Amino acid sequence: MKVKSRTRTAAVRIDVKKCIGCWDCIVSCPKEVIAKVGFLWHKHIIIKKPEACIGCYKCIKACNHGVFKQLE
Repeated sequence: MKVKSRTRTAAVRIDVKKCIGCWDCIVSCPKEVIAKVGFLWHKHIIIKKPEACIGCYKCIKACNHGVFKQLE
């Protein structure tokens, strides 16, 4: 399933308001689906390659802040 979005893939959705910019999810993603948005006053993640997501949910496991939600 092809999804064009900066906040979701076919497998997960992100809530950027909960993101604190720790970048643990970026490190854990084997397909480099997640990217940084890093302004001086505003840091969070975006989905840069939603079509590359393989649904491994490593991002969910890496995030301690509830940013990711598994889609069904």
